[in-house]
Amino acid sequence: MPARWWLVGTAVVALASPASALAVEWTLTPRVTVSAEVTDNARLAPRGQEEADLIGTVSPGFTLRGEGARSDTRIDYRLNSRFYLDDSRQGRTTHALRGRSNWELVDDTFFVNAGASRTEQVASLLDPVGIGSSTPRGNLQETTAYSVSPMLRTRYGSFATQEVRYTYGATLYHQSNRQDSDFHRGEYVLNSGAAFNRPFWQVAGFYEEERFDNGLEGEFGQVSGTLGYRFGRSLRLFGVVGEDFNDYATTREDDDGSFWQVGAGWAPTRVTNIEARYGERYFGKNRALSVNHRSRRSTYRLSYDEGVSSTRQRREGPFAQLAEDAQFMTIDELLENYTLEEIFLFALNPQLGDEAFVEGYYFTRSWRAGWSYDTGRSVFGINLVQTERESETQTNVGLFEDNRIQRGANAFWQWRYGPRTTSLVSAGVTQTDFTDSDREDDLWYLRASVSRQLAPDTTASLAVRHQRRESNSADNEYRENAIIGTLTKEF
Repeated sequence: MPARWWLVGTAVVALASPASALAVEWTLTPRVTVSAEVTDNARLAPRGQEEADLIGTVSPGFTLRGEGARSDTRIDYRLNSRFYLDDSRQGRTTHALRGRSNWELVDDTFFVNAGASRTEQVASLLDPVGIGSSTPRGNLQETTAYSVSPMLRTRYGSFATQEVRYTYGATLYHQSNRQDSDFHRGEYVLNSGAAFNRPFWQVAGFYEEERFDNGLEGEFGQVSGTLGYRFGRSLRLFGVVGEDFNDYATTREDDDGSFWQVGAGWAPTRVTNIEARYGERYFGKNRALSVNHRSRRSTYRLSYDEGVSSTRQRREGPFAQLAEDAQFMTIDELLENYTLEEIFLFALNPQLGDEAFVEGYYFTRSWRAGWSYDTGRSVFGINLVQTERESETQTNVGLFEDNRIQRGANAFWQWRYGPRTTSLVSAGVTQTDFTDSDREDDLWYLRASVSRQLAPDTTASLAVRHQRRESNSADNEYRENAIIGTLTKEF
């Protein structure tokens, strides 16, 4: 473990030091956020055991930006101190860190990407899970993750472009019984160049080794070739063949072998994009779908994906960056970097920060759909999601968490009724079926807020919240209502 902590410190320092050798302009923005929250159920306790409390939060922090001609660095840090007036045992102080840096050390040839984060996450879906920062202390854990990834790019004129990348990363848990892990990954990609007009091709391969502290290991490797053809600007067809080389904990008879996949992409207009894939891999059928369409006011999204991944890979999924940003950004800042659909799809997926008590490998199927309508001053939207997860080892040791099905839906309305004032109302439900037991939970929430920019460097907001969990086990049910006032000042 001491060696790992040395690596963590080295990775964080490295976020800033290499870029300093280049012409970089640094900007430091300190800030502090204070909030007061009145709740009628501070611990999300079952009915009859609720205890009201007044909760104060003080969060000093800073943002450090370094921008150069061939480098971009950003480090965000925040200290979160949460105080309970009546039940001081629930008080806690945690750290939140998000750092990433991209360097182009040799023009269009050699690149290095580094990242580090410290986040607070839900430990288990079986225990009380609240929206915002309302999850009780006993069901939270802090996680540190870091990675370093050099990449070498070679251009062979207009014939092809080659990229070779290596990545090392690790995930560390603090005051948790979860298993730390690290991984090595090597990737090779050779893409066809401009000399191939309508036809296109790719040769690719990767190898990844993942290790958990409890001795669990997994190896994943793949080589593949892709050949496709563009029919005009709107339609492209392609096929992929390859071989999987895997070795991980599973009850399947085969964990590797040859595979194939065919696909089509159709973009009839600049605002419509559809891609579908179908094939066979060692785990059976392999399908994927992505549909995106925009009109003058509306946006439509539909996607499906399936495959085998580990708990670490799930935590590094499509919402990983949003999960980090949500701990630093206000709702207005999030809206500048993400769509409302992305924000609320993330809110519907508490499993993004939660995985099985036993680290392992899982087969997942995920559907996502979203619609939004923008009038200029108002944005309305609806999101739907369904995720099925099946353990590759079927241990049933993880307190019913190995296998589960989650379905969720929410709706939101954002209204900008002034140049400095915004309101946001959202409501949703997430249903979780733990398929290894008889337990079923429905988590409902309603939140309404108003935020106002008091000055160029000062914002304030007032929010009301209602949440409740309904379960076929009365001991797992709870209800909570709260009012939250927040003030943020930058210096």
